[in-house]
Amino acid sequence: MKKANSLLIIICLGFLFHTGLKAQVGINILYPDTSAILHLESIDRGLLFPRMNTAQRDAIVQPKAGLMIYNHQDSLMQYFNGDCWLNTFMKSCDDCYFEIDPSDIAGTIDRVVEDSVSLTVDITQNNGDPQNIAVAVVSQLPQGVTYSIDPNPQFSSGTVTITFYATPFAPDGTFPIVLQFLCGDQTSNFIYSLTLTPCYEVSVTNSTTNYDVSSDLYTTYPSLSPSVPVCVVSYVNSGVTVSSPDVNTPAYTTGNLHPNSVLALVNDGNIIGKGGDGGIANDPAQGLTGEGITGGTAVDLTVNTDVLNNFNIYGGGGGGASMAFAITFPISPPPPFPSITLGFLIGAGGGGGAGGGAGGNIPTVIGLTYYTPGTDGTDGQFGVAGVGGTLNTPISFTQGPATVTINPYVIGGNGGEYGYPGTQGVFAVTLDVTICISIPIVGNICINVVQGININIPVPAPAAGEGGFAIKRNGNNCSIPDNLYNNSNLRGQVGN
Repeated sequence: MKKANSLLIIICLGFLFHTGLKAQVGINILYPDTSAILHLESIDRGLLFPRMNTAQRDAIVQPKAGLMIYNHQDSLMQYFNGDCWLNTFMKSCDDCYFEIDPSDIAGTIDRVVEDSVSLTVDITQNNGDPQNIAVAVVSQLPQGVTYSIDPNPQFSSGTVTITFYATPFAPDGTFPIVLQFLCGDQTSNFIYSLTLTPCYEVSVTNSTTNYDVSSDLYTTYPSLSPSVPVCVVSYVNSGVTVSSPDVNTPAYTTGNLHPNSVLALVNDGNIIGKGGDGGIANDPAQGLTGEGITGGTAVDLTVNTDVLNNFNIYGGGGGGASMAFAITFPISPPPPFPSITLGFLIGAGGGGGAGGGAGGNIPTVIGLTYYTPGTDGTDGQFGVAGVGGTLNTPISFTQGPATVTINPYVIGGNGGEYGYPGTQGVFAVTLDVTICISIPIVGNICINVVQGININIPVPAPAAGEGGFAIKRNGNNCSIPDNLYNNSNLRGQVGN
């Protein structure tokens, strides 16, 4: 009976179409809609269009504009617009239509073995003229996570590599990331799930000297072993000062962490290297050479480290050179005046470097000494360099029959400000010598045997101390580029 009804309907439709009559046909409905030539109604069946693959579709001879099929190869309804086959949601043959096929929809970064994860996306443009397909990350990424896309855009079909990178700063957890692909009016999105495993955390909560991250870590987490690489986040809290009493020991070090470990330093306090002492004098008899001492290191790295410096990291200032020398000056006047040799130490000490460097001062005095010490550098956030001593007042003394007048203009080298070298100073001294002897009957006879002669320093002038490192990498990677810095929160060299 059903077959007979269907046949009857087909016959009626054919009759109506061939006769050109204006009529409506309803199937399963008594009164079809007046705007429809064919009105179908059903609650358990649908209208099934011809089903074929792309090759079969393209084999249709002279398809009529508006012809529709279901392409089971692409799982799409398609129609012929008179020039080309289009998906039903497309408007013209020039519309860019493409498909994406990601290699992964999830990835994990542990930040110790790997600090990144990559996926590839195959893009296939199957409609429209070949053109650029742009790729974008439209989600807000967590702090410390970045990405790269290569190539971007992709020209027509091809493979795009998307890589996500995570520093130890990034929070742990799983984050959904929306990746968007755009070509013309078409967009295609998919969600990639990125998981970041947690890092260990240690904090400096009180001011201290010579802080060692590894010592704090293994004390806080006794189950950890130095033989295992780890991811560590080290916090220096606000109001805390990390310093050192010794230029040979850094204020802050990553210490004995496994060399494959990674660290993030979040500094909200002060990390300050010790200032170098000013030079004392060049006096071989006392074992003194006069150089200023190099400032101490603020941060010393033993592993790859990312630094988020929100406050101050300062290398110690270098000590200023001394301009003080042991002088031996022979005088040979004509007879009957006796020959004499003058011996004295004269000059000024160097200033201490910023960070508490001591000014140069003679520890013991042997023989004739005319000396002005340098001043100490101060420490703390607002520490400044000490200045070299100044000796510029004429000095007179007697040695045997001689009256000696020294006219000095001597300035010791100044200490360096945080992270910067000290200076060398100035030494300019002239000498006047008068010898008097008593001759019977004749009386006292005096002669100016030396007048306004320059006294040259007996050895090359000592060097000033170099500025201390703000961050000494020791061959490890650091997120702050190598350079000599002098800004409000970073002073000194970053480098090896």
